[in-house]
Amino acid sequence: MHDIFDKTLRIHGITGKRLSEVTGFSQTHISEFRKGKTNPSCSTLQSLLNGMDKLAPGAKRYFCMELAGTTSSVAETVSPEKSLAIEGMSSSELAQLLLVVADKLQQGQPAKQLISA
Repeated sequence: MHDIFDKTLRIHGITGKRLSEVTGFSQTHISEFRKGKTNPSCSTLQSLLNGMDKLAPGAKRYFCMELAGTTSSVAETVSPEKSLAIEGMSSSELAQLLLVVADKLQQGQPAKQLISA
């Protein structure tokens, strides 16, 4: 679990110092967990995840999906900013986005190019 925690922090650009400031846990405590030297209690982990989400919305979700083994290679290539933009869309906006993507794919533009654009 510590490796997923560390990966989530790195991917979302969260430093141990900033997480410490937001959660009140010491940088040492956070560092020890990142390195697998300690395991936090459930309530501590919940506080750390909530702090991560305050600093980088979507980080908690990413951690939970990684822990459950449900992330996909496509999801990992989408930046947190793009994920947030998509999560904030209405159903009709998502439908329009899908039509644009389908049109681009039909024109022969590779899906990977669409994701990184």
